[in-house]
Amino acid sequence: MSNIDNVTATVSTASLDYSVFRKAIENACKIVERRNITPVLDTVLIKATTNGVYVLGTDLDICTTTFVPGNVSKDFTALVDAHKLKATMDKVKDAPAINFAMSQKKLTANIGKLNLTLNQDIPVEDFPESHAFRGRLNESNHTFTLPSATLLKILNKVQFAISTEETRYYLNGVYMHVIENSHHITFVATDGHRLARYEMPAPEGANGIPAVIIPRKTIVELMRLLKRKGCPEETMITVCKTGVRFTVGEDETVDSKVIDGQFPDYTRVIPMNNDHHATIYPASFIDGVKQASAVLPSKGGSVSVNFLRGIASLTCRDVDFGEASVDVSIENERSLEIGFNAQYLIDILSHVDGEAKFMLMGAGDPVVIRNSDDDYLTFVQMPTRI
Repeated sequence: MSNIDNVTATVSTASLDYSVFRKAIENACKIVERRNITPVLDTVLIKATTNGVYVLGTDLDICTTTFVPGNVSKDFTALVDAHKLKATMDKVKDAPAINFAMSQKKLTANIGKLNLTLNQDIPVEDFPESHAFRGRLNESNHTFTLPSATLLKILNKVQFAISTEETRYYLNGVYMHVIENSHHITFVATDGHRLARYEMPAPEGANGIPAVIIPRKTIVELMRLLKRKGCPEETMITVCKTGVRFTVGEDETVDSKVIDGQFPDYTRVIPMNNDHHATIYPASFIDGVKQASAVLPSKGGSVSVNFLRGIASLTCRDVDFGEASVDVSIENERSLEIGFNAQYLIDILSHVDGEAKFMLMGAGDPVVIRNSDDDYLTFVQMPTRI
């Protein structure tokens, strides 16, 4: 009889809300890489906490944590292959709960009519739950809150300018910092050819935060969370010198290392005295650039923009095919011909909601582009040779 009691005593269970658990596994799979050299990095950690579990996934640079409500034994802990579990769960769309039971290194799971038995060959102690940067985030007093919709808008406006060149790793993210004396928080991205900056009054708690470069992968995952229907209204941001934490609502957290590098002094490439102003209507201008650039052999080609009174003449040339030209209406009084990378120009104008204010100087000078509907937003486009 005592042997039966001992076996029973070793069983720990978790009965979890299935829809929330599916979301948690999806969150983890966005971070957990496939086919890791270290097997434990293929897994998610499911760990008991008050009134539920935390589901953690990591690639050692980013850690995502999602709370899932349920009835759970206080000692319940398990490791499960993240992507294999998600693939299995994708076949079971609707179920009220997922029920786990752990006994003698065997994990069983029940989802509706589906029963799983999952090996537990990797010790849970091997899961890299405690990163040094996460510990410093726990101790940081640099915390502030932004409306989730505002944060999504900011990231959407700047992330397209993030560099993809690995040799310039310090440009592979969004630079977040507070400008001294102005009490403004700024988000900047640049690839050296174009720059996007969003500068707004710093929310309470943001003054004094360390300047950090948030990696592209973190930005992409955070934007995915913020875009979802029913996203919580506020996101809390915690910053330390080596990491940043985004807590979306109360149940989802993304912890990320920041890029260990020096972001360049971007203010040096933003002209302050460009006195030639022209007003562009983005939709018609983008359409014109797309039509003219159709003759170009690649997206890296240039468009010549001849600013004239009331119109801009857009011209693209290909030595093999020929030339295309389109005139679009603008508000402008002075003449200037300048070249741009066609795709970069389209990218910038696609992020302008109102009229685009071009501030120009000469054919070889950077151009400042502002959004008439958002004074916090600034773009800079470097010219190309015509």
